[in-house]
Amino acid sequence: MGASQMEGAREVIAEQIVVGDPSGFAIGCAFLGDNRCTEISMWANGINLLGFTKEDCHYTTRWLYLEGLVAWLNSFARNITEDPFPIEAEGEFAAEKDAYARAQLPEVDDDSTDEEMDELDAQYDLFGNWSFEHTWISERGGAILPDIFFEYKNGMIELSWDNRNAGDGVVFDCEFGGTRVDAETFKKVVLDFVEAYEQHWGIKVDDDSTWLRKG
Repeated sequence: MGASQMEGAREVIAEQIVVGDPSGFAIGCAFLGDNRCTEISMWANGINLLGFTKEDCHYTTRWLYLEGLVAWLNSFARNITEDPFPIEAEGEFAAEKDAYARAQLPEVDDDSTDEEMDELDAQYDLFGNWSFEHTWISERGGAILPDIFFEYKNGMIELSWDNRNAGDGVVFDCEFGGTRVDAETFKKVVLDFVEAYEQHWGIKVDDDSTWLRKG
C-alpha cells in the first residue's frame, strides 16, 4: 500500500479502540470502512512498536485482512511457555541474540563446497526455527510490519526487534532493542483485542477460510 493509499484509509474510521494502558502494554486499532482494513498499534512502556516513516510521512501498521496476524497473537497468548533462545549468544534480548548468531554464520558464495553449505545449514538450524516461531513476520501478508520477537521469561514477555534493514524507504521507530511487559497483562490485552477484532468484523480468526471472506 503506497503512501497516498494509506493516507486515504485514515479518512474513514468506522470504530477506534484501545485495549490496555499504553504506558504499560496496549493494542489500539482503527477499523477502516467496511472492507476489513485495520490500522493497528502496539504500545509497550509508552512506545508504539509498529510506528514507521515512509516518504516523509509517519504511519502505524495497516492492511486488509489482518486475521493471520491476529490469530498468531491469539495463539501465542493462549500458549505462553518458557522457551529460551536455543544457543549461547551475546545479547540481552532475543533480537540481539539472533543478530549475534547470524553474524557468526560461516560465509559462503558460489564457490563454496557442499560441506561448507552443510555447515551453514547446520549452524542456522540451531536457532533459525526458534527465531521464526517467535516472530509474527510470517503473518504480515503485504503489511509494513516490524520484525518483533516474543519470548516469555520470568513472568514477563520480552518484546525485541531488529528492523535496521527494513528496505523500501521504510524506517521503523524501533530499529534495534527490546523491552519487557508483564505476562498476565500481555495475555489479557491480547485476548481482549482478539475478541474486539472478531466482534467488529463478525469473524473467527482461527477459521482458516476467514481471510477468503469479506462479510
